[in-house]
Amino acid sequence: MKKSTLTNLIAILLCCLSTQLQGQESWIDTSIHSGLIELKTEYTFKTLVSNDSIKTTTETLKNLNNAKLYFDKIFQTDLDFAVLFIENKEWSKYAYFPPPGLPQAGNGNVILGLDKSVVSREVEKMVTQLSEQYWTSLKPVYGENIDLDLFYRETLSIHELAHLYHFKEGTKPQRKWLQELFATLSMYSFIKEQSNSSYELMDTYPKFVIQSGDRMAEFKTLKDFEEKYVQKLTPQNYEWYQMQLYQNAKSIINSGKSDILIKLLNFLINTDLNKNEILSDSELSTRLEKEVGKEIAVILTNWKHK
Repeated sequence: MKKSTLTNLIAILLCCLSTQLQGQESWIDTSIHSGLIELKTEYTFKTLVSNDSIKTTTETLKNLNNAKLYFDKIFQTDLDFAVLFIENKEWSKYAYFPPPGLPQAGNGNVILGLDKSVVSREVEKMVTQLSEQYWTSLKPVYGENIDLDLFYRETLSIHELAHLYHFKEGTKPQRKWLQELFATLSMYSFIKEQSNSSYELMDTYPKFVIQSGDRMAEFKTLKDFEEKYVQKLTPQNYEWYQMQLYQNAKSIINSGKSDILIKLLNFLINTDLNKNEILSDSELSTRLEKEVGKEIAVILTNWKHK
């Protein structure tokens, strides 16, 4: 091979590699990494903390890595992402939105609390103000002092990681509840199949919320969920919606629908609002039944509050 030809081939390979690396960098928003401390771990994803003197990350990172391996196999990919552990006092500097400590994901980052989340503290306070008969069932799972970060961080971190598998495609979902259902289905499937020791941490608090009724939920329709998503709903009202979706996800996965995750992911991508018109509820129901499964379609048609 001529020297000039070899040089050109090397140049092309380097160019391709550079382009690939740039693509990975553009997926992960590294602008919020500045000032954070990188932890050395055995995992392939980068882990950064706002304070490395607080060692409460080991079990969470292990669960996230196991979930990544599980999701990568199902979705036939090798997701590149970063995990950020942020103190409550630094939350507004690094996280995308409040409240401090509540898991969130976006632009290739999973952002978790390094301290107990504000939501956990408020819910624990509210719960223990009730008669003990209402919250005694939480103690065997979340401890004598009821540490709900065992739910709000250890469980919901898996939910947030799952979001990145469709966020990576840059899609705008036909409905936000479908986006949330996908993450909850994925979380439930992983914990049920691969992390059974965490099952009660995931399942006990939703049972408690659902049994408590819907007095704290001012808005209950799927239309309201779409219009007021996250920031225009109170934390209690948003949680009420998530628990309804959790109930549905639990039923679907327990019925043995193992292929539902990849089908729903493909649906989110194929119906991307950046490339497709918004579907009416009737059209959406028909497409969901045909392309994903009737179990998803009936959530829309059978939603209790119209």
